[in-house]
Amino acid sequence: MTKTPGPSITSRPRTNDTHWLTLLAYVVLGVGTTIYAIWTVLSLGSSPYSFRSGLILSAVAILSFFAYLALFRDAIHLSHAEIEWTPNWLWYFAPGLGIPAAVRFVLPSIPVFETSSPLLIVYSLVFTTTAVCLVYLYRRWRYVPDLLEYEPDAAGN
Repeated sequence: MTKTPGPSITSRPRTNDTHWLTLLAYVVLGVGTTIYAIWTVLSLGSSPYSFRSGLILSAVAILSFFAYLALFRDAIHLSHAEIEWTPNWLWYFAPGLGIPAAVRFVLPSIPVFETSSPLLIVYSLVFTTTAVCLVYLYRRWRYVPDLLEYEPDAAGN
């Protein structure tokens, strides 16, 4: 994968090709959080409304910011590479942030979900971010054949 020169003043590269690892880490974190959330709903000894569950969901929701930042930076990196697939980061941000926003505005108006709407809003962000990362990583794996190969540049980095 060769890179076309970017509009950088310095010789230092603006992005690198390891941002997809952050997306992979978030997928693992999102799947683990989903398993934990299912366990808290099904278990008699814990509650999805506990302080621990709130901390876990809040932390993973905050980390979704870094997943979207890594997705953006990886998409920019691939736009400077000579490959057939050029991802548009906006196609991934729109559903990833639009679905939780829609849940935020629709769920409180439904009487059944009135008390659990903050929990479902935060979990919808975690779930959609995990799904967006999975779709992006699958497409990256499909169109970028040397995903796991590391190619050092001329400086040896």
